[in-house]
Amino acid sequence: MQKAIIIVSVVIAVGVLGVIVFLAYMGMFKPLQVTEKAMGPFTHVYESFRGPYPETAKVFDKVYNELKAQGIDTTQGLGVYYDDPRKTAKDKLRSDCGVVLQEKDLEKAESLKAQFKIQVLEQKSSIIVSFPVKSRLSYMLGPMKAYPALTRYAEKNGYKITLTYEVYDEPNKQILFVANIE
Repeated sequence: MQKAIIIVSVVIAVGVLGVIVFLAYMGMFKPLQVTEKAMGPFTHVYESFRGPYPETAKVFDKVYNELKAQGIDTTQGLGVYYDDPRKTAKDKLRSDCGVVLQEKDLEKAESLKAQFKIQVLEQKSSIIVSFPVKSRLSYMLGPMKAYPALTRYAEKNGYKITLTYEVYDEPNKQILFVANIE
C-alpha cells in the first residue's frame, strides 16, 4: 500500500512539474511589459463574427486563404474584439477577424470590397503588450495574461481604453495586444 502511494505521489509530482515547465515555455510566468506608442495605420480586411472568441480561428483562416487564392500574401492577422467575455454571453461576443493588407497590395483593396469589409485603423496612441507565439495554445493563454495587464496599466495612468485589438505578427512569432487610449 505504501509503495502504491509513493508511486502515485511521484506520478502526480512529475505531472505537476511537467505542467509548470510547459506553462513557463509558453510564457505564462514571464512578466509582461506594457509599452506606450502610436500604432497604425492598418488596412484591415475582415469578416465580422458573432460568437465565442475561440471560434474566430476559422474566420481568420477563411479570410487569409481567400486572399492568398487571389495572389495576396499577408503576414499579419488582426482581430478587433468589442466585448469582454467575462461580461458578455458567448453567443453575443462581437469581433472583426482578418488580416492587415500590406502596402504593396493597397491598390487591390477596392476589388476586395465586394467580398470583405475593409477598415483603416488610424494611427492612435496605444498601450501594447507583446506575447510570444509558441503554439496554437498561445492564442488562448495570451489574452488571459495580456488584457489584465493592459487594464491595470490604463487604470494606474488614468487612461480610457477606446478600442482593443490583437495583431498576429507571424514573422516575429508574437501577438501584440493593443489598446487605443485617450
